[in-house]
Amino acid sequence: MTATDTPSRPETMQRAARTRAETLSQIRKIWPWIFLALMVVIFTVAARVMNNTNFLNASGIQSILVYCTQILLLALGETVIIIAAGIDLSVGYQLGLSSVVGASIMQVLFAHSWNPILTITLGMLGGTLVCIVPGWINGALVARVKVPPFIATLGVGWAAFGTALLISGGYPVAQQPPYLGQIGNGYLLYVWPGHGVSFFTRHAMATPADLVSITPLIPNVVLITIVVTLVCWFILSKTQFGQHVFAIGGGYEASMRAGIPVRRALIRVYVIAGILAGIAGVLWASRFSSGAANAGVDTTLMSIAAVVIGGASLFGGEGSIVGTIVGALTIATIQFGLVVLGLKPFYQYIVIGVVVIVAVIVDQFGRTLK
Repeated sequence: MTATDTPSRPETMQRAARTRAETLSQIRKIWPWIFLALMVVIFTVAARVMNNTNFLNASGIQSILVYCTQILLLALGETVIIIAAGIDLSVGYQLGLSSVVGASIMQVLFAHSWNPILTITLGMLGGTLVCIVPGWINGALVARVKVPPFIATLGVGWAAFGTALLISGGYPVAQQPPYLGQIGNGYLLYVWPGHGVSFFTRHAMATPADLVSITPLIPNVVLITIVVTLVCWFILSKTQFGQHVFAIGGGYEASMRAGIPVRRALIRVYVIAGILAGIAGVLWASRFSSGAANAGVDTTLMSIAAVVIGGASLFGGEGSIVGTIVGALTIATIQFGLVVLGLKPFYQYIVIGVVVIVAVIVDQFGRTLK
């Protein structure tokens, strides 16, 4: 090897720097998975040491998934919005509005002796569709009036919250039709050893003494959330609209010059988030057999945290449904883990806050590497 073939010191240093940058960039992509696995390990060990309980049994896993559903449904909408370089602070209030409107419709129809199945169907449909209105207003304010998303969605959120309080009178909307609680708290499968498997309801021959031996699997709310998540993944990953969302987040002016209908796309983004909040609201109503204006107040920031933990950039143009799922599971694991350990639920805010700060630092660091 001649002297000319030997890499110079600056070239060697640059190559090493590129290698380190690529390694750190890969770590940035998989760190949400690493953190989720770390949380599972920590709570598994802590539950065994402190309470002598098994954290990851069938019941525990399903409880985590149920905890995850409400956060994930709102986070799916936030994912699309944040990729488009926006943010929505109203989705939690829209969830409360949906639960109140849906429960109010069911309450009135049930009081007039309507068929329970038709009553529940109309109530859930009404609770979901009502959130199209605040979603459209958010999109119009951001896309057409040029109001900053932070201000626009905060104002719309308070208006939705006030509307829900007016409708409900500030009290939970109770007196719901039968079967509603069974939908929200039921399971797809009920496994009874020696007697087979039944769908959606326990075996008709089971007595109260047999309930201990019956294992319920796949909560209904989890099944519905999985279906909705798959639809959102398809829209964001496999459609032209999804490509437009990423393009808008990557560069607003460039997207305008490229002929993308930016204003119309942004309105659709916020309407989608509203519909998802509506679905979360009616599922909340089915779980608790009531509606409440404050049902989703704490979930807004948790949903944004799930998106950030999942690797989406607050500057837009980056994010994925899979990452958001991991973020929502992380938060749900923290929530359920603290309950299993018997700690005060207030700790979850501290832990989640620290996690979000770390996620933002990782995002900033990743942008610096680029």
